Amino acid sequence: MSVEDKSKEKKQSKVSETAPKEKAVETAAEEKAVETAAEEKAVETAPEEKAVETAPEEKAVEDTSSEEPTPKIKLSGLIGTKIGMTQTITDDGKVIPTTVIKLGPCLALEKKVKNNKISLKIGYEDAKPRLLTKSKLGYLSKLKVKPIKYVKEFDLLNPEIEINPGAEIKADIFQEGDIADVTSKSKGRGFAGVIKRHNFAGLRHTHGTPQNQRSGGSIGACAYPGRVWKGQKMAGRYGGKNSTIQGLKVLGIDLEDNLILIKGSVPGSNGSVVYVNHTRKG
Repeated sequence: MSVEDKSKEKKQSKVSETAPKEKAVETAAEEKAVETAAEEKAVETAPEEKAVETAPEEKAVEDTSSEEPTPKIKLSGLIGTKIGMTQTITDDGKVIPTTVIKLGPCLALEKKVKNNKISLKIGYEDAKPRLLTKSKLGYLSKLKVKPIKYVKEFDLLNPEIEINPGAEIKADIFQEGDIADVTSKSKGRGFAGVIKRHNFAGLRHTHGTPQNQRSGGSIGACAYPGRVWKGQKMAGRYGGKNSTIQGLKVLGIDLEDNLILIKGSVPGSNGSVVYVNHTRKG
């Protein structure tokens, strides 16, 4: 063999020896790339798995919050406004005269304890501050409540409840079928005679009767008692006083608009303030 042939064989053997080394280096680099890609995927999927794990915990928290609703304030009555009258037709065709009252929403103010009775002061209807007295404005400002026109106490039926000033109380304290007593200021009719005021029959409209058929007649005896008895029915001012009608049935409630439907008539004109109480006569 010549010198040139020997040099060619040495070169080929060197190339054959370096080729496996280069392949080994390339395979090692590929394995490292695969491992780094797997690690990156693991890092990316880890937050998703954490989010999946935390999602049931958040749902559990939401479920527990929904299972514990805030207790409602239960009162013996509420303040509202008389809207007017309408008719309710029952399934058997009966027509019932019905009064519509907008009951609340009222604002809780503070608890009061007197003679072992726990009551709650509530307020109704927004008012302009310039129309209220300074004492009333100071009282409301201490409670951090907006100016309110009407303030009244009602019995608190669940005295263990915590009262937050400004909490709303709506018409859901009543239910269909409840019996209520309604108090309001009756319509003022001015000075009226005994026939209109006390339902006197009057004198007979026959021959010989003078023109005094609508008079009140005698108001007492002569020598004894020598005066007019207290409470004698006579002509005078009629209406314009607080009046209560008891035993009225609640026909229905509209919680969206805070309306309550009551069977029969209610004292006061449309737009007047009324006080609706649970009946005290069982």
